[in-house]
Amino acid sequence: MTPYSCYNIANETDCITVLGGNTMAKYTGVTQNKDGSWSYRIKKKVDGKIIDTKIKKDDSGMPFLTARACYEAKIRHEAQITNGEVKIAHRPSKTTLQSIYDAYMVSSEAKQKAPATIRKQESMWKNHVQPAFGDKEIESFKITDLNDFLYDLYGKQGKSYAYTEGFLKFFYLLFGYAYRLELFNENKYFRMFGDSKTRLSMPTKEQADVEDDLEGAEIYTEDELAVFEGTFKSEDGNLLTAFYLGIYCGLRISECFALRWSNVNWKEKIITVNRQMHNVGGQITLTKVKTMTAIRTVLMPSFLQDYLDSLFQEQRKDRAKANGHYRDTERVYDEVSKEWLTGGDFINRKHNGELLTVNSMKYWAKKIKAETGIEFRYHNLRHTYASTCAFNNMNMLVLMQMLGHKKPDTTKKYYLNLDPKKYKKKIIGTLDGMFGFHDKIPTAPEPKDYIETIDSKGRTTKWTKSPKE
Repeated sequence: MTPYSCYNIANETDCITVLGGNTMAKYTGVTQNKDGSWSYRIKKKVDGKIIDTKIKKDDSGMPFLTARACYEAKIRHEAQITNGEVKIAHRPSKTTLQSIYDAYMVSSEAKQKAPATIRKQESMWKNHVQPAFGDKEIESFKITDLNDFLYDLYGKQGKSYAYTEGFLKFFYLLFGYAYRLELFNENKYFRMFGDSKTRLSMPTKEQADVEDDLEGAEIYTEDELAVFEGTFKSEDGNLLTAFYLGIYCGLRISECFALRWSNVNWKEKIITVNRQMHNVGGQITLTKVKTMTAIRTVLMPSFLQDYLDSLFQEQRKDRAKANGHYRDTERVYDEVSKEWLTGGDFINRKHNGELLTVNSMKYWAKKIKAETGIEFRYHNLRHTYASTCAFNNMNMLVLMQMLGHKKPDTTKKYYLNLDPKKYKKKIIGTLDGMFGFHDKIPTAPEPKDYIETIDSKGRTTKWTKSPKE
């Protein structure tokens, strides 16, 4: 029985008869290789010598994926030799990443992928990879080219970590395909994609993304929050302010301690978040927030407005009492505005004016753990804030803006991961409100231990059940 091979490329089907590796009928001189690609043979007499050459790749260096393409290349090549346009030794041109992508998309590997996966890859290629690297020769790539590309997506354009990671996998796919086609140097491929010390990898995940990962996050109960509030009220370091900014505004710890009074708009009742505080080489430094979406305004609840107003007045009194010894002269470098700041305008301060920093929470976290057994992590205040807003049906897009998230999916997690145990009292209160129109819940009837019968005149007779009934 004669086997048949059919190929559907660009909506055209080539069906040819194959026998013993040789084609018959339609495409003479074309043979199929073991890997499924095609090749043709050029046999010419040149200067009295017979030259026999097998051609496996096209002018771009790619294997022939259809018999038709192979046959057409053979005809062109023979014509070029006859006309003296080329020598019989066929040397393909350099292979570009575009040709690798095109070959992959019509390969059996791609055909095994889900349609949604192919659509995603097509979008990644069209919108990002092709403009950057489409015309670049495959052998000219350096790992720095791809590293810079990933960093630009994640660090500069503000794409999510997961979104950027998709491009990492896409590069491994394309270059792996080129390697299997023997179009990419083996040693170079190993350095770029095989060696754990040198291979292409993701940019370092920024702390903000690490913190906003809900895996392992703790949502504090009202009782736990009451313990924390009592602890911070009892100490004189003014960390109560940082606690309130975390639980009532959902600020990250770096954002909280970077706040200045100039960030508070009393008239609009908002706080502008546009800096983070870090310790850089021993120097307290303000840096820009991670992305443009992280630069945001946060609405303050009325309670917090009143508290911050009283705190502002209290700090003015503390300054006056200090008689020139108020400790507000710390030098803080603002990396964004390229200027040195004194500590006087910062919200989080001790009563003597000393500036509080991110590290100020470490001691009290240990103290709370030792005295109460509760693990205190400042960022869990942010998770608790977000979960509370979600539980109370705050519009998801509003919460997204308040938290400074880049993607709605990040915010959506808070709506999908509500823990009923943490909100037991609130849930019961909600249920009471929903079903409070029932003045009295009817009680279930008690089971009868007798049988009632009614005679023709409507008289009722009760019969005691037997033990067997």
